[in-house]
Amino acid sequence: MTIKRITTIKHRGVIAALLGASLLLGTAACGDDAESTGSGGTDKVTVNSLEILSLAPMMVADAKGFFGKHQVEVEFSNADIYSRLAVQGQGKLDVNIPGTGGALFNAVNQGLRVRAVADRQQYRCASDNLLLARTQAFDGGLKSVADLKGKKVAILAKGSTTEYWLDRALGEVGLKQSDLGQIVTLSYPDTANALKSGAVDAGFLVQPLAYQLITDGQAKRVLAMNEVAPNQEQGLITMSQDFISKRPEVAARWMAGWLEGVRYYQDPANKDDVIKIVAERTKVPAETITKLYGTDQWPYMDPNGRVDTATVVAEDGKWLLDNKIIEKLPEVGEWHDGSVVDAALKIVGEVPVNRDCGSVQKLES
Repeated sequence: MTIKRITTIKHRGVIAALLGASLLLGTAACGDDAESTGSGGTDKVTVNSLEILSLAPMMVADAKGFFGKHQVEVEFSNADIYSRLAVQGQGKLDVNIPGTGGALFNAVNQGLRVRAVADRQQYRCASDNLLLARTQAFDGGLKSVADLKGKKVAILAKGSTTEYWLDRALGEVGLKQSDLGQIVTLSYPDTANALKSGAVDAGFLVQPLAYQLITDGQAKRVLAMNEVAPNQEQGLITMSQDFISKRPEVAARWMAGWLEGVRYYQDPANKDDVIKIVAERTKVPAETITKLYGTDQWPYMDPNGRVDTATVVAEDGKWLLDNKIIEKLPEVGEWHDGSVVDAALKIVGEVPVNRDCGSVQKLES
């Protein structure tokens, strides 16, 4: 199912949708030249996104009309991020939102025509993911990574970012995966259910699922992922090379809308409006979103869209190579193109980046 939203400067309505944590709904719309013109003189851009907390700036940009302000009509789908890489490589999807994992680099190594063009989440003082222990296990002594020895732990998949975090956390306390009782691979919703039922002792959960389990008394916080991988370039915005090369001005205008969404989302003066938009889009109670706001579980994005390519190469890339998840790490120029952000900043201007970790409060269990 493809969800079409025409975003003009006058359109400020919010379309409620299911929480996209399952990552499995919808299909991407085709983006050939015959369908690249929208209504009212706008340019159509096909975007695969999810209505989860780390994509709040996308919801904000849509709801506040920032894309329409730049004469862009957005056609959204909420399909599986990684299956869309092949579609994007064929030029049939303009914008996607993968992480800095093996799927992206393997796609590039296989010759798929996609490029990372902007940051969509950095773990600078904050993340959107917690390692949780089920409450009974926590109260029984599972209060730290060292206590995972002999325990059953859930990750998303082998080679996923959750496995990367697990390896880093275990290594810091002198443990390896082989020291655990068992590692199981589960989706985020299944991990939540497994923690509730006691099928696993600990697991990784994205926000706001993690906080909902905490408030329900089903689980307790062990570790935040910004504590495990500080400054990680965790999420990216990718564009098809066809989109970048054939419609560069449209790509820049779409990016200008995204950056305005990021800046509005991060401005404390807009707190109430942002919470309302995110709550309505994700169907998560506003009270929960309010509790997350401003904490180390309120996702952060670079307000100028800059990708920290050096950290990707030195940390994520090294782990992917060491664990043979990728055969080679492509050169930065093979997977990253900064020209779209550069062009967008000529439209909306560059702003100072003053990330003060001292002002970020720890989300308490």
